[in-house]
Amino acid sequence: MCDLPKCVTVIMVLYVDNNPALLESGKRFLEREKEIHVDTASSAGEALERMKIDSFDVIVADYDLPESGGAQFLRFVREKYPELPFIIFTSASTETIVIESLNNRANYYIKKGTNPESRFAELFDSIKLLYKAESARILARKTLTMFSGMTRHDILNQLMIVSGSLELASDGVQEPGLLQNLTRAQTATKTIQQQIIFSREYENLGSDAPSWQSVSTIIRRAFLELQTDTITVDIPKDNIEIFADPVFEKVFFHLFNYANKYRETVTRITVSYHPSGTGLIITLSDNGTGISPQERSHLFERRPGNEKTPGLFLAKKILEVTGMTIRETGEEKQGSRFEIIVPKEGFRTGSTLPA
Repeated sequence: MCDLPKCVTVIMVLYVDNNPALLESGKRFLEREKEIHVDTASSAGEALERMKIDSFDVIVADYDLPESGGAQFLRFVREKYPELPFIIFTSASTETIVIESLNNRANYYIKKGTNPESRFAELFDSIKLLYKAESARILARKTLTMFSGMTRHDILNQLMIVSGSLELASDGVQEPGLLQNLTRAQTATKTIQQQIIFSREYENLGSDAPSWQSVSTIIRRAFLELQTDTITVDIPKDNIEIFADPVFEKVFFHLFNYANKYRETVTRITVSYHPSGTGLIITLSDNGTGISPQERSHLFERRPGNEKTPGLFLAKKILEVTGMTIRETGEEKQGSRFEIIVPKEGFRTGSTLPA
């Protein structure tokens, strides 16, 4: 959005309909006042390809579309772009269709009228209203995030003072009971610091739209952030890109950190890719002692008092934003093996989509 008084914000709209004449007349009407720019597509498939290249503020689509249909197109958009405003603009008006559209979280259901002027007037007003509401939501979230960040920063500074004071207070203490209480207080302080840092990462999840990201680049950055000289990582040279949340890098950081911090015997991690029947599997395997079945059953849960799981829990949530999942399939005493399952529409080689 533009803050300059004379700057005009243009709303980017993708209009999807299999009627070429209607697409042309709709584009002409909606662009009359220069507030809206319209790109058109004649099918859901064409629209999805366009959305991989360009960003849009509002989607307008007919219910009756060739190939997948408007309802399936809406479901796919909701999986990939949960907050993207979506309007069903159609001549189909049965109660079942209306309910299905709203259940799939269409923002508006507008029936096409017979009069060309009124047909698009309601659509024009709805697009502007949706854009204004979404812009307000984004601004509110940014403001809240900024305030939360400032609050966290202040709390962390105070915790550093508390931690330092406890360390000074414990110097020279001989009484076992008092020393035990001071040590317990220092441990609690460090736990609170870790939880605050974790909350900062979790808050960023979903704050910006997903994008295509190079896996090898993401892995290198995550490994450098780990700052360890006891583990080496092998990264494949394939130029694979994944459609993921902007904080996707944190998935690999937390997997590396888990191996480095809680699996002391790990000295090498190998990353590999291989296709599956439903998409792509990214595998991270190590040469450590592996994970017990009991630990594996709670590996990705957020459990109070267990400092090992928050990072893996967050990794799982980051992946879920764009339909990915994660599992651990290693064998005890033979190293751990994490598998990230990417749906077929969620990866590509370079800038070319997989077959």
